[in-house]
Amino acid sequence: MERLTCDYCRLPFRSPRRPEVGTKVFCCSGCALASQLGIDGERFPVTAQLVFDLVFGFGVFNQGLLGLLALALQREGRLAGATGCCLVAVALGALLYLAALAWQWRSGWLRASDGFVFALAAGPVIAGGALAWAHHGGIGAVMTTGATFGLVVWSARGFLRRWWARKRA
Repeated sequence: MERLTCDYCRLPFRSPRRPEVGTKVFCCSGCALASQLGIDGERFPVTAQLVFDLVFGFGVFNQGLLGLLALALQREGRLAGATGCCLVAVALGALLYLAALAWQWRSGWLRASDGFVFALAAGPVIAGGALAWAHHGGIGAVMTTGATFGLVVWSARGFLRRWWARKRA
C-alpha cells in the first residue's frame, strides 16, 4: 500500500497502486469531481463540471418542489394532480440518478464505494417509482428526492474533506 496525499483536500490516504509520475491523485471521487470545478481563490471559471452541478442542483430542487406539491395536493384530496406531480418528480429523480451515475462513470472516478452508494440509492428510486405508479401520492416523490439529495451530499464530500483538512491544520 502506497501512502499518498490527496491533491485536492491534502489529507493522507493509502492506495493499492503507485500513481504515474505527474498525475494528480485523489483520495475519493468527491475530491476528484470537486477539483474539476477549477475554483482557485478569486477565479471562478465556467467548467463542464460546474454546469453539470448547477443543472443537477436545479433538478434536485425542482424534484423536491414537485414532491412537496404532490403531498399538498394529496392532503387536499386532489389525487389526480398529486399523482401527476409525483410521477414527474419520480421520473426527474430517476433521470438525475442516471445522469449522476453517467457523469461519475465518464469522469473515470467511479470507485467501489461510489458503486455501493449508487446501489443503495437505487432502492429508494425504484421503490419511489413503484409507489408513484401505484398512486400512493407524494411518498414516492419524497423517497426519490431523498435518494438524489443523498447523491448530492456524497458527490460534495470533496468540499467537506477539504474543509476538514483546513480545520485540522
